This record gives sequence, structure tokens and C-alpha cells, in this order.
Amino acid sequence: MVTISVTLSAQNEQEPDTLVKEPAVVPFIRLGFDVSSVARAFTEPEVRQFEISADSELLRNWFFNLEGGILMVNSEQESFTYNASGFFFRTGVDFNLLGRPHAEQNDLVLIGFRYAYSSLWHEAPFYLLDNPYWGSHTGSIDRSSYYAHWVEFAGGVKTEVFKNFFLGWTLRTRIPLVKTKDPEIQPYYIGGFGQGKRRAPVMVHFSAFYKLGL
Repeated sequence: MVTISVTLSAQNEQEPDTLVKEPAVVPFIRLGFDVSSVARAFTEPEVRQFEISADSELLRNWFFNLEGGILMVNSEQESFTYNASGFFFRTGVDFNLLGRPHAEQNDLVLIGFRYAYSSLWHEAPFYLLDNPYWGSHTGSIDRSSYYAHWVEFAGGVKTEVFKNFFLGWTLRTRIPLVKTKDPEIQPYYIGGFGQGKRRAPVMVHFSAFYKLGL
């Protein structure tokens, strides 16, 4: 009996050492800048868009996100001139599929959801309609407002390349919800969404991030 008691006591003392404890959530804010929005200016020079983001791990492997930016469009063609300016924001959550068995594990494979809103003012100071039967007609369209709501489903990665410095990409598909009905002029580009003529664009974003401890 004494031998059994000693053996059980030794096992009980060793059991706590075999338990794997999840690392505690350390408060932080990770700030990001969308590099692809700047690079896109080389393929679409008439569109200038700047976007920043912030995320924080509120629960283990669940990250709350805020994203926002501004848009400026200036397109001058032979048959029309178009100007627009506005802002947009998104909010939502990401879930880390890798998990974090160790506190030092900062690489993330994410899936996420966003709600987004964009608002802009746009105008066409000049347009030319050339009809072979009725002849040419020029005119202008006054400045007016436009808005759009949509949701996004996203997947991507964030990798810590240096201490607290991350690089990452996300693939996003956007599904429109509500927008301005029967606008006098269709937007050329919707901030945070993409080209106005596209119904459900799929886009890739490349970003750089820096994590700040709290």
C-alpha cells in the first residue's frame, strides 16, 4: 500500500508538467498600409487610392479589423472628363487557421469577413456624344453623390519577416448589397471596391504591417 501511494503521488506531481497551456493574449495594435493600392497607380494612373488598416487579437486566434482610405479619380479622355473623390471603410474579423501553440508563433493563415461602405462625389465637366445621324453633342454632368454597401470574404497570410514587422497578402471577393439607385452617372471607380462596372470583383491586396505593444 505504501508503494502504491508513493507511485500515485509521483504521477500526480508529474501530470501538471505534461499539460500544454495556451499562451496568453498579449494586447497589441498592428498597423498596416496597402502597398498594392500604390502599385496599382502604374496600371491605372487616373486612380489614386490610399488605404491603411489596424487589427488586434481580442480572443485567441480571432482578430478584429478596421480598414479605411481615400479615393481620387481624374480621367481625361477625348470624349469625356471625369473627376471623383471620396472615402471608404471596412470592419470585420479574421480567424487564424494555424493556431498559436507557442507565444513566439506570429505567422498567420487567415480567413475573414468584412462589412464595407464607400461614399464619393463625382462629376463629368465635359462629355461628347458623336452620333452619325444626329451629329455631335457636348454637355456636362453636375457634381453628385454616390454610396455603396457591400460584404467581403477574404483569405490570406501574414508573415513576420523581422521582429514586429509583417508582410502579407489577402484574396478578397466582394458582394454588393445596397448602392445609389439610378445615378445620373455611373462611378468610374468605387473606393475600396474597384471599378464601378464590376458586379463582384475579386482582388488581391499586398500590405506591410508593424505591430505595436500596448
